[in-house]
Amino acid sequence: MRCLLLNELGKPEDLIFTTLPNPKAGTGELVVDMHAAAVNFPDILSIAGKYQLKPDLPFVPGREGAGIVSEVGADVTRFKPGDRVMVQTNFGAFAEKAIAKEHETYLIPDYIDLNQAAAIGVAFQTAWFALTDRAQVRKGETVMVTGASGSVGLAAVQLAHTWGCRVLAGLTTHSKAGIAREAGADLVVDLSSNNPKEEIRRRVMELTNGDGVDIVIDIVGGEVFSGALRCLKFRGRMVVVGFTCGVIAEMKTNYVLIKNISVTGIDRTYYRDYLPEWMDEAQTQIFDYIRDERISMPIQEIFPIKDFLSAFDIIRNRKVEGKVILKIKDE
Repeated sequence: MRCLLLNELGKPEDLIFTTLPNPKAGTGELVVDMHAAAVNFPDILSIAGKYQLKPDLPFVPGREGAGIVSEVGADVTRFKPGDRVMVQTNFGAFAEKAIAKEHETYLIPDYIDLNQAAAIGVAFQTAWFALTDRAQVRKGETVMVTGASGSVGLAAVQLAHTWGCRVLAGLTTHSKAGIAREAGADLVVDLSSNNPKEEIRRRVMELTNGDGVDIVIDIVGGEVFSGALRCLKFRGRMVVVGFTCGVIAEMKTNYVLIKNISVTGIDRTYYRDYLPEWMDEAQTQIFDYIRDERISMPIQEIFPIKDFLSAFDIIRNRKVEGKVILKIKDE
């Protein structure tokens, strides 16, 4: 099979397009002939050895994609060869054939094509549990999403809007305001400032008539986290999703005490691995929302797998407006 292989930790430029033997399905596993795979910010972290899950070298990166089941191992009961499936693995999606465990695999409804399926898994699952389980979102609340033009940000904006919330889209690039508004954002917050800790709070308070927000879904980290934290109302909730700015924020806990706020985090893979039935229920509802045209994930661009550096450049140059896809095989 052809794939992108990483022999030494580093940058996307260190990936090589090469050929490896076809994998075989073990117990509880499937082999999926991949048609499309999504490129995500954590893929860059994995390539650099900075992500929390560190596979042994050499390895094939790639966390999610879609394709056709070609082989099932022993004890697999929910899938068969020929099924169209979406997979979310820890690595291995940037290949013509990927191994996925049964609980990492989801049957794709007929109304979703494989490119779309490759784009909707990680983003909507992350946003779903960030809002429902970690933030305990309620209809009528005000939700701010930082990094709102990326795939997880757009998913969070859409879900919060769908559930009857007032949504503020936090953006560091004002030219991305259009896609955030199309996703359902009521207001746009400019996160770019030399003093985010003070300026973000000032701007949010202006937009909310001094009320602040009930929930912050923070994807950016760094000083944006510090500014967004100060926007929370009494008993507000912040959920840490990531650190796309490259800086992990630090927090003084006295502020949490004084404001009676909570700060939690989310790693979607734990829900997938430890609560797979709950994840299946959430994904079924996500599929239903897509069918009913309540949510969708814009695909910003599709690149052939050999042009993988162009896909990574969109991510690392912070030009993301949706999902970037590698086309591995024609549907």
